[in-house]
Amino acid sequence: MNEYLTNKGYRALINAALLNGIGNSLFNIVFVIYASTTPFKTLAVSLASMALLVPSLLNILTGYFADRTKQKTGWMILSRIAQFVLFAGLTLLIRLPATFPLFLVLLMINIISDCLGAYGGGLQLPLLRRLLPEEALDEAMGFQMAAQTLVQIIFQGLGAWAIVLLNYDFSLFGLINAITLLLAGLSIVQHRTILRNAEPDTNQKTTETKPTKGFRSSLKTTIGLLYSNRFLKTIMIFALAVNTLAACIDGLMNISLLEMTQLLLQNYGNTLAIISITISFGTILGSLITGDFFKHIGTLRIVAYTMLSLALLALNFLWIKNVWLMLGCLFFIGYTSGKINPRMSAYMMREVDEERLAVTSGIFTTIVLLGGPIGQVFFLGIANALTIAISWQIYLLTAAIIGGAAFALSRRLSEPNVGTAESISETTE
Repeated sequence: MNEYLTNKGYRALINAALLNGIGNSLFNIVFVIYASTTPFKTLAVSLASMALLVPSLLNILTGYFADRTKQKTGWMILSRIAQFVLFAGLTLLIRLPATFPLFLVLLMINIISDCLGAYGGGLQLPLLRRLLPEEALDEAMGFQMAAQTLVQIIFQGLGAWAIVLLNYDFSLFGLINAITLLLAGLSIVQHRTILRNAEPDTNQKTTETKPTKGFRSSLKTTIGLLYSNRFLKTIMIFALAVNTLAACIDGLMNISLLEMTQLLLQNYGNTLAIISITISFGTILGSLITGDFFKHIGTLRIVAYTMLSLALLALNFLWIKNVWLMLGCLFFIGYTSGKINPRMSAYMMREVDEERLAVTSGIFTTIVLLGGPIGQVFFLGIANALTIAISWQIYLLTAAIIGGAAFALSRRLSEPNVGTAESISETTE
């Protein structure tokens, strides 16, 4: 919070990211609702839901181009303007009668805009690294994650409520998104001098003899550098395992709560809403509170605690069936997630060469995200093909094994500190 109040450059980047998040949170849920009103609603809703994952899967590509961009501040502004133009066009198009070709055009506008947003996020990474002192990175990344999570919670709910209140005026929400994207660009324009001064020295880099690598070569080199960093490689593997289990927890709980009425809080809908709020509230607090018990606990140990909490949650659904234990586990899982993600962002900012920062972050994110569909297909498939109880039993065993492995490894693999860590740089090639 202190850096946000005192550091103008950091504040400009955070404000731009939050304004972008406000518009996207509002419109993403509204666009799914729009898809449900079309004559081909089943296909449309499926495509709209799947489209939300496309920008994340393209993080590697957008990260590669962000790393190769020299005038990062200028291109951040241009990317926001391009998003504004796209949604200004969408505002007009969405008024037309719904046809499948028109829906595909609107879907592509959404995807391209989100990819431009991811590209802009990649551009700001080296600037954040230069704007923030090293000792403030953990706290600053935690504040950013908490603010983005809070924005997502508030404006997704607001979008679902307001679209009904405004009689399904989808064009208005397209306009609101366009305005927030324009404001995000203006936030960067206002402090462009500070941000340009924080950009890497392109004149110095042009005097170096490093050849410019193509996408394949750069990707291969970056993956090799990730693999050579023992700590980051280990954390990535466990983050993949955590996401594999965490991504399917909503589906398993949704199915279980249909029959376990003793775990309901008034009714099914209220329970699902409270579960979502509990996890999100835990994530926000975990990101904001930096001086707690976990301050001196290594990341792998926190991963172990997270996995053991998931195991306890499975145990609760199998035998204990206590609603307060369920909510306590979910809050703790959100809280520890709020610790892990900012730490990893700060670690990569410290240790990764700024010429590879965005693509490295993209590779890390993409690999971790791949666990989501794997976990959903596996555990939800077992729940539907066999029984939900068998799925929970396998889930419990898997979480306990991974948690035990993380705890054991945390005793042998110490978390690197600034200045002593293995460094991902060109010198390791």
